[in-house]
Amino acid sequence: MRRTKFALNLAALMVATMTLSGCDTWRSAVNYIRSDNANVCPDANILANTAVIPAFDPAQGADPSNVVYTAQFTGLQSRCDYAKRTNKIDANVRITFKATRPPGGEAAHYKVPFYVAVTSGGQIVDKQIHWLEFDFPKASAAVQGEELVDSIDFDVARDKKSYEYHLLVGFQLTQAQIDYNKKMGQYLP
Repeated sequence: MRRTKFALNLAALMVATMTLSGCDTWRSAVNYIRSDNANVCPDANILANTAVIPAFDPAQGADPSNVVYTAQFTGLQSRCDYAKRTNKIDANVRITFKATRPPGGEAAHYKVPFYVAVTSGGQIVDKQIHWLEFDFPKASAAVQGEELVDSIDFDVARDKKSYEYHLLVGFQLTQAQIDYNKKMGQYLP
């Protein structure tokens, strides 16, 4: 009877030890996975000189009196997953915007190009062009919204750290739009 009780206690102790060591192993694995994202994501910013896009009436040219509407990026949030084993980043950005036009217009749908660029050391590593679409209801002078850009994937170079990369967002401007923004003081040069 005593041996049976001793054997049962020993078996229970062994099971408890294996379970607890499994918890430590599990806890270590969870902590390792969580540390993948700790302080390793690239920062994300809206590039000031491309944060505003004026849209001109194509028949009238790039004159301040011919602006049909203006769109502006107003905010940016980013998230990323960093995989230590493969040294890859999968990021996304959520961009908020506001578009304005003179009051009293008809309902209209617009589509403007914008970019998301990955940079490192002042060099563009990757650049994606996307389209921002929005609608003005009839007689509306302003609309706001947000756009999600998902799956911005890139490899981290062997000689770099993941936090040495940067995500930049802005409108894809023509030279006339760049000149207009400078003339109107839309940003500081």
